[in-house]
Amino acid sequence: MKKYNEQHFAAKKPLKRLAVVSVVLASLILVSCSDDKGVDKEGAARHVTSATTYQGQGQFHAAMLEARNAVEKDPENPAGYLVLAKIYNQVGSFDASQKLLESVSKKMPSVNLELAESYINNSKFRSAINVLNDYAVNEAADPALAVRKEAILAQSYIRLGDKAGYEKAVAALTKMPNTKNELIIIEADYLASQGNKEAASTKLEMLAKSENLSAKNYLLLGNFALQNNQHDKAEDFFSKAISLLPNTDVMTVERRIVLAQLTESLILQGRTSEAYRYQKILADENPEGKVAQQKFNDAMELYRQGKFLEAEKLLSEVRNQFPQDKNSAMLLGMVQFQQGQDNQAIELFDKYIDTETASSTLIQTAAIAKFRAKKMDEALEMLKKAVAAQPNNADILATYGLALLDHSPSSDEGQKALEKSLALNPGKHRLRLALAKRHYAMKNPEQGIAQLRTAYHAVPLDFVVQEAYIKALMQAGKNEEIKQEIANFKKDYPTNPRGSFIDGWFKLVQKDYAGAQAMFEKALSTKDNPEKILAYTGLAELYQQQNQPQKAINTWQALLTEDATQISVYAKWYQLVRELKRTPEAIAFLTQLEAKSDKWQTSAVLSQILQDQKQMPEAVKYIDKALERSAKAQNVKQLAANLYQNYGIWLQGQNKGADAKIYMLKALNFNPESVLYLISLIQLEIAQKNIPEAQKLLDQFAQTKENEHSRLYIQGLIRFAETKSEEGVELYRKSWATQPSEMVAESLFQYYQKAAQKDQVESFLNDWSKKLPTSYRAALMQAVTAQNNNKADEALTWYEKTVEISPNSPIALNNLAWLYYERKDPRALELAKRAAQLAPSSAEILDTFGWILVESGNIKEGIVVLERAISIAPDNKDIKMHLEQARKK
Repeated sequence: MKKYNEQHFAAKKPLKRLAVVSVVLASLILVSCSDDKGVDKEGAARHVTSATTYQGQGQFHAAMLEARNAVEKDPENPAGYLVLAKIYNQVGSFDASQKLLESVSKKMPSVNLELAESYINNSKFRSAINVLNDYAVNEAADPALAVRKEAILAQSYIRLGDKAGYEKAVAALTKMPNTKNELIIIEADYLASQGNKEAASTKLEMLAKSENLSAKNYLLLGNFALQNNQHDKAEDFFSKAISLLPNTDVMTVERRIVLAQLTESLILQGRTSEAYRYQKILADENPEGKVAQQKFNDAMELYRQGKFLEAEKLLSEVRNQFPQDKNSAMLLGMVQFQQGQDNQAIELFDKYIDTETASSTLIQTAAIAKFRAKKMDEALEMLKKAVAAQPNNADILATYGLALLDHSPSSDEGQKALEKSLALNPGKHRLRLALAKRHYAMKNPEQGIAQLRTAYHAVPLDFVVQEAYIKALMQAGKNEEIKQEIANFKKDYPTNPRGSFIDGWFKLVQKDYAGAQAMFEKALSTKDNPEKILAYTGLAELYQQQNQPQKAINTWQALLTEDATQISVYAKWYQLVRELKRTPEAIAFLTQLEAKSDKWQTSAVLSQILQDQKQMPEAVKYIDKALERSAKAQNVKQLAANLYQNYGIWLQGQNKGADAKIYMLKALNFNPESVLYLISLIQLEIAQKNIPEAQKLLDQFAQTKENEHSRLYIQGLIRFAETKSEEGVELYRKSWATQPSEMVAESLFQYYQKAAQKDQVESFLNDWSKKLPTSYRAALMQAVTAQNNNKADEALTWYEKTVEISPNSPIALNNLAWLYYERKDPRALELAKRAAQLAPSSAEILDTFGWILVESGNIKEGIVVLERAISIAPDNKDIKMHLEQARKK
């Protein structure tokens, strides 16, 4: 039996259950093993024998093939089903095991024990009990099965809180021989479920002293040690568990859990390279043993849930096994599209889409991917072929028409395509918004409004249509018509709060603030209003227009208190909070909200704000809660990984290297392929003079064509740490030649500067700017270098380029402001002011702003700024001189 420890003795970081079954089975689903459909009992028996032998040898692929053949040759014989289900359960595909056995459970009760095993691993404890009630075991003939049955019953009763049932199962086990260890585990589990951890601990100490422990026993002991921060002890137990687990051609779920827990124990001990090695084993494992169809179904569900990274991983594995499978290719393309990987998606779409048979959804997605990849002509050509192949497909016609109008707002062909689509499917009223836009492009505003009016009167409850129509009327100044439409809506839908909101919106545009506020508040007061966010948004906008930011903040906070899941609202609220410099109050509000809510969004936002405020330990505390509350959703895992990484760097700055390693490894654990995370970890090892450890980490990082430039750079870092600078810089150059990147550019530039190689500095800067034309650092370094070489005009050009690339760079704004000041350019003052706002603690930047204020005639304000600058840098002679001259003026 597996997973006694799942609930009460679980790992600190519970693992997601994996469904891992051989991909061979997928081919068996699609292709029959034999043309003979008759019953062949002898043949089936031979296959069962072979399957059992292969299973015992850890050859799950072959075992499942034989078991499948046994089922096909004799569908009435439970032996084949049992072997197949046992392997499913071993590798963690409990759903597949359930599906297989539920179909035969009634007529083959002997499979019910294995079915119960799959049920408890899916937390279906009542189902496990029910199915075992129909399962009779001959204890004398097979005592092990009897023990297993009662153990499953005991575990199920514990989870359901059925004390009588638990005691009955324990009593039955007590009468059976050789059940000492089983009873210790079950009794400890029960004690833990009752909150009696000390008694449970005592029981487990008895287990640790027993002989002939199984891998399952050691896993349980290791988890308990990990929970009690006995990391070295946990490592010992997990290592013993690994040694007892058989080697199989598909990783079992038990082995996966043990490896993950062993990794955790090593991370907590700061054993960097060892932990990373196990992380890579888990991350790089390509389990050939998963059922391809099961993977595809899982990926489809993940796609529906928006968990695209997880779906992509599953689909990539299916594609590796079945590269010609069209369905997995198309779904993978859809997943890649959702993640913005348009070129990869397009490659799959181009290969597999048949415009005559493909669904409109698929064609639409492929077209949008091409639009985003700047392949407009290809998209239009594909859509044109699709329209020709499916001339009566309203959705494809609509997509084609929308694309044509997007490409050319006055396209006649686009208009015709949309009109034909509407004729085929008159219910697609939103298409009239595009037709209206075309009329506006053709300078026919009345026809545009007519299209919107038609759409609105057809679907008055469609907010997108309603909003577009009312906005068009506002722009046309048709206030009386708007009033009439609002009155009609309120009459037709007297209980719909949207009427009050639209009325409030109109009054807000008319600057009738009192009337708008009354309408928004009326909409908010409506019971069970599903669109309260609209009214809250209107009310907040009203307060902002009246220059009442605190009231706007209170409004957003009221919405968040009511619905803490509104991520976009947090952003709007926090922007106002920052403008008012009320971050401490914001943290207090979120802390209170987080304590009352169970939503991950609040915990995640609070963690990000705390991170911005450099309150790193508290930030980590709340991201951990967000992970737990979101069930480790992918977007939250990414936030956590970034925070763990930053916390690791912060800890390193606090001279807490051991703790820094732990959090850097946690970040890498969430994203094992992250080069940036790996670099930070290696730099930490280098800083601690652990050069061999740094090299081990790099050697364990799988080399691919995509990461070759990163590996070269990291190897260069290590060579520099070994004081082999010539080898190091040569590796930097190779990395740059392979694929230019900012981190390599920075390192090469610093090397040339430090070596005083002036020609190389200027030559490389030009190469940097050419190969990375949007690089802020390249432009800034060009400007600074030109300025140092007294090339003022060239410096001015590069500073302007820097500000264009990065408008909020205080250094670039400050230096450009000074160059403008020297040329008596009036833009100097505004740039200096922006720089000072962005860097209010920089004495040099405040000096620039203050002096330009003085020179512009704002002497009093300039003196105030200069006094603030001198308070920050009291020994700065230039600031002293400027302040003295300003006071004389």
